[in-house]
Amino acid sequence: MILEYIVIGAGILISHFLNGTNLFEISGFKPDFMVIFVLFFALRRGTMAGIWIGFFGGLLSDSGLGGEIVGNVVTYKIGLHSLTFCVMGYIVGKFARPAYHENQISIMLYSLIVTLISRIASYFLFSLFFHENLNYSIISTSIFNGAIAPIFFWILGKLYRLEQAEG
Repeated sequence: MILEYIVIGAGILISHFLNGTNLFEISGFKPDFMVIFVLFFALRRGTMAGIWIGFFGGLLSDSGLGGEIVGNVVTYKIGLHSLTFCVMGYIVGKFARPAYHENQISIMLYSLIVTLISRIASYFLFSLFFHENLNYSIISTSIFNGAIAPIFFWILGKLYRLEQAEG
């Protein structure tokens, strides 16, 4: 049991590392591997896995944002991705999991739609609590995630030896 959590934690760290690299960047567009990772576990394991992996993956993503000086105060954007990924993991695990079919088209569509909605929600939270970020890519990241999600799901399925979850 503990080893399983350590391996999932390592997957979260690797997803965070892949988000920080320019290895998969094409013309300035990069995928969001953390969204795909949370989506994979929410679809395969259900709501609780989606919530917890979304929470810790989101905290790690938020910690990479650093602080921002506004006036004489340094503000940190901790919790925005965490909230978004938790809610995404719960909703996908609760409502999308029963209708999930393991094929490339459904994986692409789930990834595209979930990434689009979570990026819009994150952008809204950034705008609400801080300021608008005009460099925050929404559509291009969603399309990129949809394109690479079947490959990433196949790799994660082999690494974690998870079979398709029954609804």
